[in-house]
Amino acid sequence: MIDTGSGPREAGGLYQAIRKITDLPLVVVNTHAHGDHAFGNSYFAAHGVQDFYISAEAAEHLRERGEAERQLVRFLEPEMAMGKGEYSRILVPKNIVDESGVTLDLGSVTLEIFGRGQGHTGGDLLVRSGNILFTGDLVEQGGPPNFEDADPFAWSTLLGALEAECSSDTVVVPGHGHVVDKEFVGLQHREMIAAIREGQEIIASRPAGRFDPTAYQLQILPYGPEQSAIFLQRLVEIRP
Repeated sequence: MIDTGSGPREAGGLYQAIRKITDLPLVVVNTHAHGDHAFGNSYFAAHGVQDFYISAEAAEHLRERGEAERQLVRFLEPEMAMGKGEYSRILVPKNIVDESGVTLDLGSVTLEIFGRGQGHTGGDLLVRSGNILFTGDLVEQGGPPNFEDADPFAWSTLLGALEAECSSDTVVVPGHGHVVDKEFVGLQHREMIAAIREGQEIIASRPAGRFDPTAYQLQILPYGPEQSAIFLQRLVEIRP
């Protein structure tokens, strides 16, 4: 199971769907620590899952910031947001995936769990099985990337590396949206490079000691006004 949803409601739906396919024991991988990918862990633990995998950086994020981020799922998962109910505990996985990665033999299927450094967050993991690559939110389809915990410079480099690693038949499963391919990863890579260049020009044009991007400046970036503003702020914070 790759990511567990925003809380017990989503996790329950995922679990029921899985059990229509198989009754085999499950293993969980959290691609990163954001609540919509890890807040369903307790539900899966209560239903027999013992092995949960995560990066060290993501585990630290869940321990230190998980409680404060409950409100991010309040509309989808009100019980999780309030910390009420038997499956609302924030469960931090104990199996840490380090730089060498982890290979899981699931019988007829082998999974490679690995990281490529900072990108969408400080501890993103990817999962590969044959020609199928699960990317978490390193690749997004149907909506803009989320930059709140991101290093856009490192993320763009990572996307370039992923594009180079993908073959023409690689099936890329993004954290949100529909299945994509190598070409889509390349498009997101080039879009982010262009956005960084444009963002640096916007930042360089700001008056000394302040930064308040105009509506036009936000409009010319490809991510919509909310994420474009966050994107610019991250550029300032990472490379002032």
